[in-house]
Amino acid sequence: MPSVTETSGTERNYLHQLTSLRGVACLVVLFGHAIQVFRYNQPARPAPQAALHDLMTYAFNAEAAVVLFFVLSGCVLSLSLQKYTHMTGRIIGSFYIKRLFRIYPLLWFSIILAIVSMVLARGLVADGVFVGWLSRNLQTPVSIWNTIASITGMFTRYNGPMWSLRVELMYSVVFPLLFMLVRARRLRVVTLVALAAIALLPVPHEVGTVFALCFGLGALIPLLPTALPRRHGLYALLGVAVLLYDRYALAPLNLPERIPDMIETVAAFVVIRDLYASGRQYRLLLSKPVIAVGELSYGIYLLHLPVMLIVFSVAARVWGAPVMLSHPSFTQFTLGIATVVLTTALAALTYALLELPLHNLGRHLGHAILNPAAASIRPITAGEGTDTHVSRV
Repeated sequence: MPSVTETSGTERNYLHQLTSLRGVACLVVLFGHAIQVFRYNQPARPAPQAALHDLMTYAFNAEAAVVLFFVLSGCVLSLSLQKYTHMTGRIIGSFYIKRLFRIYPLLWFSIILAIVSMVLARGLVADGVFVGWLSRNLQTPVSIWNTIASITGMFTRYNGPMWSLRVELMYSVVFPLLFMLVRARRLRVVTLVALAAIALLPVPHEVGTVFALCFGLGALIPLLPTALPRRHGLYALLGVAVLLYDRYALAPLNLPERIPDMIETVAAFVVIRDLYASGRQYRLLLSKPVIAVGELSYGIYLLHLPVMLIVFSVAARVWGAPVMLSHPSFTQFTLGIATVVLTTALAALTYALLELPLHNLGRHLGHAILNPAAASIRPITAGEGTDTHVSRV
């Protein structure tokens, strides 16, 4: 996809808004982890205060934010392929090269940081402080084989958020085929029904089949007519409410996790389609700070949990973990803010030194595959196909 400077004003707006949406979802995941991954001592609260507390904490629905990421990825990847009338080997090869250079470099850096955070957490904090999945991750042996498996993206115990990168990699492999099936109108409905059936399979959540429909519906968004019903903005607002609070509403029913995942997939589709096709401009999503967070969102998402563990471990060493866990609201807020500041600074650094240069190298190699006669593998400078926005694939 071209950079923002190469697009029309209307296209700039929806690209900015999609980028900002990714950033907002990333911060939801970050604060959601600050709330969820430590075993806080929850004080007894009167019913009204307890209800208000639940409304505030459930709004940081990290699971729904990840579903939104996947639908958004499907949309962005579809945008990158829709300009091609037919899928050829060169187009698919170019697509894969760009995806590899987009995903892997920062993932490898995050593994180093994650190992550091694991060692610190083990040494400074008692194991009972962490929730079950994080405790299991932190007890994972740091070995050559585990590290090699992490480098491939298949082993995710070092850094919990890496599991979603494994899903991204899995669906990136099949995405060209998925895109062709969704683009063919006579196959579209059958494909989406099949993806929904795959998503409902009773297999472990971490396998990733539950997110098949996310990528299919995301791929569909740029292929649909841009004319929307007048009330679509209300549907999008309802979609946001569902993304925030569906798990709160469904909690008493003890449904399998794939059910809220599916509900959130549909809600995310409605919200992203509105941003893409309605032409509406949302001031928050077009503000420069929020766009900047969106540009850094991959780094913030992948690095925030190791940074959070380091901050918590050091603070626990100074003030004591029991004291921190006995004041959940204060700890969650301050831990979240400290993690945002430090992770954003680190993400900005890795963005400039790692993500952007290697992303542009991947774009250059991808273009070379598409047009080998014009290929010249040499350093590229501004104005020669470089992009200043890695989030716009």
